[in-house]
Amino acid sequence: MKIAVISDIHSNIVAFRACVDYLEEEGCDEYFLLGDYVSDTPYTRETLDFLYEFIQSHVCYLLRGNREEYMLVQREDRLAGREEKKWIYNSASGNLLYTYEQLTEQDIAFFERLPISFVYEKEGYPSITCAHGSPESTRELLQLDGERVAKWLQRIPTDYLICAHTHRKGMKTVGKKQYYNPGCVGIAMEDKGYAQCMILHGKECGAGNLWEPEFLKVPYDMPRVVRDIRKRGLLEAGGWFVNSSIQNLLTGINRSAPLVDLAGRLSAEAGETGVWPHIREIYFAMAAKELQIPDYRSEFAGMDQTEPYDQRGFALERGKEC
Repeated sequence: MKIAVISDIHSNIVAFRACVDYLEEEGCDEYFLLGDYVSDTPYTRETLDFLYEFIQSHVCYLLRGNREEYMLVQREDRLAGREEKKWIYNSASGNLLYTYEQLTEQDIAFFERLPISFVYEKEGYPSITCAHGSPESTRELLQLDGERVAKWLQRIPTDYLICAHTHRKGMKTVGKKQYYNPGCVGIAMEDKGYAQCMILHGKECGAGNLWEPEFLKVPYDMPRVVRDIRKRGLLEAGGWFVNSSIQNLLTGINRSAPLVDLAGRLSAEAGETGVWPHIREIYFAMAAKELQIPDYRSEFAGMDQTEPYDQRGFALERGKEC
């Protein structure tokens, strides 16, 4: 029994297809897709259209991520006429608005149907609790080195918990319980030029069956994605936040959350009354300078020197053996 675990695609159809191609070759029986299908790279439509086709021909279990939740909340705000909460094209929300404006009614309805967690049950195998952030929130961060993992493992009735959202792959054992994070497909941390995903292998042990994780690093054409972020207008739409996403793609270093937090803090310290997303660009520029995030709008020539697409093979990391 093999279960593929995919999360945090972030509109990166190039990385998504690379993962699917490999996972299909490996003969995966079922697929967990744990949310954050959209935003941050420019292929919103291609990603969703491929996803809809994929789930029609494969056994899939799907979840809503925080990015889908953002889209649903924005929809509600617009229908309710909450002008102050409308996204605008700036560094705070331009990336999200770029994505939102490509969505259809079908997409919104699809997001609404998705749960935020599920318990997977298969005869002969231990049950698994799955969530994007946590079983109660798409935005909760269950870091491998944090205390929340142990607390959630104590709360859930299953011996296995799989969550995503942090973009940090890995595993943690607490007593007899296991926590796995498959990492990120679309904008992976630490593994530049690779998409991260996972295969759960059903294994037989003396005391009964168990699940063993295999963490994957799948190569894909990352330079193409970086070029298309600019060519398709996402870089201009999302400003400094998208600069941070490009830096993540090129280096594996993610400074997006610190960028947003610092820009908001600098704005407040300056006595500005605007609230998110109405944070002035000067504060994002100041935050980016402090965090050493380049402005690829003026330095795009440097991207032409990115490493070529690495097709040499797949890097695998196995979890605990039986």
